[in-house]
Amino acid sequence: MRHLRWLLIPIVLVPLVWVLNFGFGRDPAEIPSQLIGKPLPSFRLVTLDGQTMTAEQLRGKPILINFWASWCAPCVAEHAILSDAQRRYGDRITIVGVLYQDTADRGRTFVARYGGDWPILLDPGGTLALDFGVTGPPESYFVDAAGIVRAKQFGPLTDAVLAARVAPLLAAAIDR
Repeated sequence: MRHLRWLLIPIVLVPLVWVLNFGFGRDPAEIPSQLIGKPLPSFRLVTLDGQTMTAEQLRGKPILINFWASWCAPCVAEHAILSDAQRRYGDRITIVGVLYQDTADRGRTFVARYGGDWPILLDPGGTLALDFGVTGPPESYFVDAAGIVRAKQFGPLTDAVLAARVAPLLAAAIDR
């Protein structure tokens, strides 16, 4: 029985040490995306106000696509950052929200309470979220004017992250 105990220790300890070493050594905000460097996924969805929007309509200037939900606490603070970005960048960047695993009524209530003057897409069945590989809200994607996904932000946006992600998109749009 003693020999078996000495055999079990490395079987349990080695995988545990490996998980702790590699798991704690990673930044949880750096979840990779297969979309980086690839075209914006094609979509045709309806907005909260009943308009149809397609990916093709968004081409021509940088895009910030933000997946959010009314039940998401960090999305409330992030919404203020997006409102400020809307004022700061104006028509130089298109902000598009995508309601993630939520209802249109709750989305409307959220927007009425916290504001926001950008299109909010309804994603019934989560097809667009699956195309983007969304793991949970809030999650944002930055797309250049040519329609190529350039960056992903897992978790709520901050002013600093937003400025750092938008600046290269705006610079590239000017160079076009």
